[in-house]
Amino acid sequence: MDALKEQLYQKASDLGAAMVKTTPVERWESIPIQDPAFWPQNIWPWCKSVIVLAIPMFLPMAGSTPSMVYQELYNTSNRVMDDMAYQLANCILRLGWRASFFPRDCYAGIKVLLKNPAAAFSHVVAGYYAGIGTFGDSHNLITRAFGPRVRLVSVLTDAPIPPDEMLKENLCIHCGLCLRACPAKCFSERPGELYGYDKRACTEHHVRLAEENHFPCGLCANVCPVGNDQKMYKDQPAITKEGILHLQSFGS
Repeated sequence: MDALKEQLYQKASDLGAAMVKTTPVERWESIPIQDPAFWPQNIWPWCKSVIVLAIPMFLPMAGSTPSMVYQELYNTSNRVMDDMAYQLANCILRLGWRASFFPRDCYAGIKVLLKNPAAAFSHVVAGYYAGIGTFGDSHNLITRAFGPRVRLVSVLTDAPIPPDEMLKENLCIHCGLCLRACPAKCFSERPGELYGYDKRACTEHHVRLAEENHFPCGLCANVCPVGNDQKMYKDQPAITKEGILHLQSFGS
């Protein structure tokens, strides 16, 4: 690891990032997943690398979803990530390199996504290219440390940062728990491929949750058995069934 990369990764860690990795923008072209309109280099032509930061969604809180406890965790993670990304981009700028960041969600409200259920930039795709994780059947990014219980944000720069390797092992174990747990029945099986994903059904479900004041859902991530965070609670549950009902009964 060169000195600049080490300095920036230490800065990201000091800001609270649990994971940080970098991908060159060429991976969007060499391993095409999205339409070229979504490639960062076609939006920001000076961008050479994307630094992806990840923070965990704490399992004892995520296990209560949908609840105000989980909603507050989600909202807090959003504030933390945007602040981390801003400060890291500002650090790069002060070192003499161009930098910007793409906010973690960047939409005006969940109802807006009913008209066009897509983001202008995918942190999940960036995280895959950077080696943070691999795609799960649920279309979440699955990591070794936290399974899909992570939130992501991306910093874009022309700083010469050596890239990290992509993960070669597919971390999804194809257990089907996310398929069966989805309350909106968003997923459909496709042999040998990721599940089919009905974005509109998922969005409509989230609109209902927002109206009930306990947005978002996250059950597909919560039930996933992959992740070292799950191993921390192998001797006792992260949250009791009675505790889930209790937290869902108050605040929303």
